[in-house]
Amino acid sequence: MILPLDSLVDSARYPIGGTGPAAYETVVARGRAALAAEGFCALPRFVHPATLARMVQEAVSAIPHGYRRDQQLTAYDSDTLVGLPAGHTARRTHPYRMRVIAQDRLPEDGAILSLYREAALSAFIADLLQEPALHCCADPLVSCTVTVLDPGDEHGWHFDSNDFVASLLLQPAASGGSFEFAPALRSEEDENYDAVESVFDGDRSFLRTPAVDAGTLMLFRGKYALHRVSPVAGDRPRLIALLSFDRRPDMVFPVDTRLAAVGRAH
Repeated sequence: MILPLDSLVDSARYPIGGTGPAAYETVVARGRAALAAEGFCALPRFVHPATLARMVQEAVSAIPHGYRRDQQLTAYDSDTLVGLPAGHTARRTHPYRMRVIAQDRLPEDGAILSLYREAALSAFIADLLQEPALHCCADPLVSCTVTVLDPGDEHGWHFDSNDFVASLLLQPAASGGSFEFAPALRSEEDENYDAVESVFDGDRSFLRTPAVDAGTLMLFRGKYALHRVSPVAGDRPRLIALLSFDRRPDMVFPVDTRLAAVGRAH
């Protein structure tokens, strides 16, 4: 049984279910302005505290079934690296240490998947991104996942290949685990490798590090913004749900994407 919308989302803050059209338009306008300014929009306290607690429990219960990734990867798609010499900035690798919980390890009647499958949520995200329509992906494994960063884990520097990422922070780390990004560091016309290299070397002048609390829904355009999650410390893992939407209602991911994300194709 899918949980009802009003038990999931704080509708007083985010009237996404069709009530309060003026308030809804205000929320959408603010989100669009944030996305236009830096490609990042944070909506704090998006879900009810009780719902958030249930989501955390769902994720924690599934951690033993998560797929462990411990790799060194470049910040770029492999196609970008063609023709670049050894030692080039784009060929530098960064640690990707995390655990990923596949969608089929989350409870079908749970709060995480109920929120993900809520039509009002996909319509809201489409409005924020100024898309005609968005749909939940149809992939049974990686449409909705939870990333777990334990102490010592991190998600190294990278650019996204997709147009946007939607996520819900379920639990911040006890220490570290900050989302850091350099907005518009590259463009279609200029990879700006000098600036990218300076970030790799520790220059923080380009970076934004927004304060994000548990229960915050985030939208991020990371195709041109270099970003990472800094190393996690302390005794509490960072838990974040990744929600995948597409312009097509029946989109499934390629097998190699499933294998890379959750270690299996089925």
